[in-house]
Amino acid sequence: MTDDSTAADAVGDGEFAFRLTDDTPLYETPDASSRVVTKLAAGSIVTVHDRAGDFLHVITPNDSFGFIPASTPVGEIEAMSLAPPPAPAEDDDPAPGAAAAFPGQQEAAAARRAPDRDWEPEPIDVGDAQRLLIYDRIDKNKRETLVIMAGFVLFLALFFGAIGAVVGFSSAAPFSQQLTIALVTGAIAGAIALVIAVIMYRSSTSIVLGISGAHEVTKQEEPVLYRIVENLSIGSGLPMPKVWVIEDSAPNAFATGRNPGAAHVAATRGLLDKLEKRELEGVIAHEVSHVGNYDTRLMTLVAVVVGLVALLSDLMLRLTWYGSGARSSNRDRGGGAIALVILAVAVVFIALSPVIASLMRLALSRQREYLADASGALLCRNPDALADALLKISADPEPLEVANKATAHLYICNPLKGHESFLNNLFSTHPPIEERVRILRAM
Repeated sequence: MTDDSTAADAVGDGEFAFRLTDDTPLYETPDASSRVVTKLAAGSIVTVHDRAGDFLHVITPNDSFGFIPASTPVGEIEAMSLAPPPAPAEDDDPAPGAAAAFPGQQEAAAARRAPDRDWEPEPIDVGDAQRLLIYDRIDKNKRETLVIMAGFVLFLALFFGAIGAVVGFSSAAPFSQQLTIALVTGAIAGAIALVIAVIMYRSSTSIVLGISGAHEVTKQEEPVLYRIVENLSIGSGLPMPKVWVIEDSAPNAFATGRNPGAAHVAATRGLLDKLEKRELEGVIAHEVSHVGNYDTRLMTLVAVVVGLVALLSDLMLRLTWYGSGARSSNRDRGGGAIALVILAVAVVFIALSPVIASLMRLALSRQREYLADASGALLCRNPDALADALLKISADPEPLEVANKATAHLYICNPLKGHESFLNNLFSTHPPIEERVRILRAM
């Protein structure tokens, strides 16, 4: 790029950001006669979003959009380091007013960060894995999610059909009427379960935030975290979620909410203190991706349905046990051997349904974690930052005190430290950290 280069020349050379050399008007539309939104000062750095004829659609330093003429004179950007700023010396004075505004917080944060200053992530061997495109990984996860969801819908149909079969084929009615009773009962059970699921689903967000002990923060209270969430929301085109902090020294984060317009992103104090800014951006990009992919809605709904399946399964097995004597006296008046076989299969299926539903939920949860990793890497443009964050979070020995098995699936890493066992790993809601990091390193 030469001193007399234009914005069009810079884009043609492959530059996606450049420095304006003169004061430049920012137009609302790609038309010089349209309204001037603002005037960008000389020296401002703008990033190109796309091209519209003789204009460039750009992102301004304050994260707003507009159009500048492609003939705008521009200059080069000086090389910038992505390394984190050096830690202040112990004898350095804090920023004016900082100690007064937050007494004791700087000392506490420094004490929490101290064990992590020399931390280095263990290298993960990518092996013979080929480099892969983030878009390919996203498409693969979406296809596998659709397969699992189709299987889940089929499972629910069979489950409510089994409930109808237990009620219908244990009655003393003729076989044809037993079949009708089974179909009607299954439909009614499904409708009742749907109403209960909707009620539980609508109250799930407030319950999760209450259990986690999170408190909402403003930009003035947590400027770094708030700005990261804000920037990533703009980059993803999503509404700004509410930002919450959990006062716990274990590093972790989660997102919740029924839709992007009512989303919440929560991070622990340990996450803010122990991660570098680029790693924190990777984690928040992962959580914002959960919102954009509607994982917060999907996994909440699936968790509610799995809980209902377990409840209904227990209820039906109890009714079947207590009603076994009455049914034995009616078998010769019912559908005979065929009804008994159907009834036996239905009872066995209902007994196994909680395990089947849980396994499908876990498989779905792991796929959505992989998808959020890929989408988050695309959003923050730094897969290695997210990989380093995952290694640091998983290596931290502190358990998250407010987490439990009902909410563990929400967090970016399994928060239940000290509960490792073969069965817990088998029924884990999260993929292995090594596998997640290996895939991120290959992107």
